Amino acid sequence: MDNSNNVEFNSFDLITFIWRKKKYFIVIGVLAAIVSSIASLMIEEKYESTVTLYPAKSSSVTFNEVITEDQSVSKFGEEDEAEQMLQILESGVIRNQIIKNYNLINHYKIDTSSKYVLTELNETYAENIKFKRNNNGAVLITVLDINPDTAALIANDIASLFDSTKNAMIHERAQTDFNIKKRKLVKLKNEMQILRDTMSKLSSMGVVTDDAYNALTEAFILSKEAKTKNEFEQKMKMTEKYGSVLKSFQIEIEFLSERLATMETSYEQAESDANSFLSHKFIVEKASPSEKKAYPVRWLIVVMSTLSAIAFLLIIMLFSEKIKRIST
Repeated sequence: MDNSNNVEFNSFDLITFIWRKKKYFIVIGVLAAIVSSIASLMIEEKYESTVTLYPAKSSSVTFNEVITEDQSVSKFGEEDEAEQMLQILESGVIRNQIIKNYNLINHYKIDTSSKYVLTELNETYAENIKFKRNNNGAVLITVLDINPDTAALIANDIASLFDSTKNAMIHERAQTDFNIKKRKLVKLKNEMQILRDTMSKLSSMGVVTDDAYNALTEAFILSKEAKTKNEFEQKMKMTEKYGSVLKSFQIEIEFLSERLATMETSYEQAESDANSFLSHKFIVEKASPSEKKAYPVRWLIVVMSTLSAIAFLLIIMLFSEKIKRIST
């Protein structure tokens, strides 16, 4: 009961104190409002433009006969792909290209004689150009600029640079893979050609396959002419001597044909990855020049500044009052 009375008394006492000092609060409030209004008018107006996009799930065209849902080029990316997209958008490659394309050192009025010119430039870039994911998983590129057209152009250019930057990263790695598979494919084709040439030589010597050997034996028995019979006999002898060699080459060429077919598919995939320039995003909405300024929100600056000044004055006055009571 006593605690409740104390709280009520303290609250009433504070209200009474504020009322007694209301002139000070009114004066400070008015002055803060005037100063903050003047200060807000001196702040450069900026316009905001935003690009909304989703990452693609797949980064390449798949040559497999059976394509899973995740390999489809029409599949939207998920959290992992969105995080990768954010990392690329925030990369120095894109930042440096935008700084160069729009001469942002001069555009942002960076002091080039400063010791930390690059630090100031990058900090200003980060203040005006932001990347984030919304609640639906889309990636937003938001650009603030004193010129609404420039804001829209920068936002759209960053979205375009995402594709070229990611393609360059993929191609750098894919080119190595492509060269390795190209050499392997050439090697397999050469091995296949050597086997075929060897089998052709054996065939020219009269060596035949097992099935052909049975037919050859039957023809030898049924043959009446001595010359023909002799030819069949020579082929039979050569087959008996080198038939096992021909059979082993047949088995090897079947195995090599399977490897070659697999390698050709893999080679086509690697060639596509190394040379194709795919889009890795779905643009939901492109940036357009804004008609209304987004910054500063002057009324909010005035209200917050005024309330902050009044609150600060209250704290100072309460502290001063407390000191007086303690000293007395």
